[in-house]
Amino acid sequence: MRNIHSLLIICLLLLSALCYSCANMGMPSGGPRDEDPPRFVSSNPPAGATNFHGNRVELLFNELVNVKDAFSKVTVSPPGDGTPRVSTSGRRVIVQFPDTLASATTYTIDFGNSIEDNNESNPLGAFAFSFSTGSELDSLRIAGVALDAYTLEPQQGMLIGVHPADAPDSALTTLRFLRATKTDDMGRFVIRGLKQIPYNLFALGDLNNDYRRDNPAELLAFYPTPILPHCEQAVTTDSIYNMLTGAVDTVVERTYTRFLPNNLLLSVFDEGYKPQYLVKYERPDSSRLSFIFNAAAPEFPSLEIINISDEPAMRLEYSQHRDSITYWLSDPRFISADTLRVKLTYMQTGADKLLAERTDTLTLTKPKVRKRSGRRTKEQLRADSIAEEKAKLLGVTITPQGNLEIYQRPRIEFSEPVSRLDTTMLHLEMKQDTLWIPQPLGVLIPDTTSASRRWLLDFPPAFGETYRLTVDSLAAESYRGRFNGEAKVMFKVKERADYASLTLRFTPDTIHGFVEVLNSGDNVVQRAPVVNGVAHFPWLAPADYYARFVADNDSNGLFTPGNYAERRQPEEVFYYPGLLSLKRHDRSEKWDLYSTPVDSQKPRAIVKNKPQSAKRRTTGEELPEEEEDDTFDVNSNPFATPSTRRR
Repeated sequence: MRNIHSLLIICLLLLSALCYSCANMGMPSGGPRDEDPPRFVSSNPPAGATNFHGNRVELLFNELVNVKDAFSKVTVSPPGDGTPRVSTSGRRVIVQFPDTLASATTYTIDFGNSIEDNNESNPLGAFAFSFSTGSELDSLRIAGVALDAYTLEPQQGMLIGVHPADAPDSALTTLRFLRATKTDDMGRFVIRGLKQIPYNLFALGDLNNDYRRDNPAELLAFYPTPILPHCEQAVTTDSIYNMLTGAVDTVVERTYTRFLPNNLLLSVFDEGYKPQYLVKYERPDSSRLSFIFNAAAPEFPSLEIINISDEPAMRLEYSQHRDSITYWLSDPRFISADTLRVKLTYMQTGADKLLAERTDTLTLTKPKVRKRSGRRTKEQLRADSIAEEKAKLLGVTITPQGNLEIYQRPRIEFSEPVSRLDTTMLHLEMKQDTLWIPQPLGVLIPDTTSASRRWLLDFPPAFGETYRLTVDSLAAESYRGRFNGEAKVMFKVKERADYASLTLRFTPDTIHGFVEVLNSGDNVVQRAPVVNGVAHFPWLAPADYYARFVADNDSNGLFTPGNYAERRQPEEVFYYPGLLSLKRHDRSEKWDLYSTPVDSQKPRAIVKNKPQSAKRRTTGEELPEEEEDDTFDVNSNPFATPSTRRR
């Protein structure tokens, strides 16, 4: 009895503890974070269905889902006149077509990574759904990657489309793409639903979502030859792991269908089109008339002043690309006039995107000079008088001040165009102890765009030495008869230890082009030609660098983009696939241009269009056959040789 009594007491205590724990409700522990994307379960119509005659598609998933950025991420092929409506309802994604679907046509709804679960926003990547309104389903695919031609940046969200190879030349600008998709965040693409016929392949920065290039400002890429989709049976291996040891237990071979080609490279470029029009006009001071255009002027405008008789004498100054033009006045009547009315004739882009002559009548007013108010002290009056006298002089500026790079040239700049410069009144001196020793002046190189206002001084500087450059008073006379005052600047050349050299030796050594050394922001630091397979940079500051090679086909020393009208591809570009660290010592490296696939060349540290962090599947499920080849296949290292890197 005592044992039964003791057992009864224990049971009562356990029951009380259980009741207490149930009465005290707490937050659930939750378990591990959900990192699995939604899983496709079924659909109406079924995936790959034929003879479908409706205009509504429903997809069912295993959990609540959302469709993110459907307008920009979801692509329907072939595109119709109206835009399908994509919505969600619980675990369902619904696509409602606004019009009757075309007969005997394979349709593909490419969701990209827009479908994600409702709780953790895990995306279902590279998901597409196909069906046919006829008795056959076109199932061939092509795949590749779209990269910026100059920077090799992945082109995210770019429209990729095809036209039949026998389509007219105007198809790109007048017809919608027959089949289309968009690139993922790594620039990769897969176009589905293709027949076994040749296609022309394009990438397009579609600004107005009309599936055609009706704006020359849209980014573009085109594959140089027609592409014939096909498929083959291939063998892959799957590894089965021991759950206890984690070691590979069994390797199983299986066959699958490989869709080809799957290694296409599209080099995206900007043809440089800008509509030409007048952006701004002004009169910065009494002697200057300034005009700024949106693009490089094909020819200089014609200027006529209409409110004062006689044709004024003017000096023309322009920027390097001729998009900024300045007229310098010399006649006192025009300079002193408060208002000038001018007739400007120039070329402007019309609604048809063609250049046509245009004439504007413009009013330019001289800036008003603010007069000082109130009583002025003697010191202030003296300062005003000195300022007035200085204003009568021709201004002169010498740069740099302080440190001078060994490869840098000092610049002499005057405030207005110069008609006479006496170089005997320019002096270069080098400091030795406390003395200044005269040096040969060197060569003055004029800036031809500046209406004789700027010169560079070319002379052989010595490491670590201090120099003084002096421009004597009256050395220069402006086109208006003004003379300069004295200007004097000291600068010190950096030491040899402040530099490191970089030498890059190329394979193959017969290449033609130039190399750009880049900083961590992917910006150009220095540029040098490749001579006999070698590019040499003798004066780099000790730092971390990257490098880019440009195959300079036209020998203009610049990267030249493609041109579709001429069917010309952009010049080829290669990145050195690693970091070039110069820490106060010289460095020489070999560079095999074809040893690294193009889409893997650019170091990740300077890639700006970085992909989202990929979320791995943890369920261990085998992917359904429909998804096997959705990812970009680089198993064959397709860009490793010139023959397989054809643009």
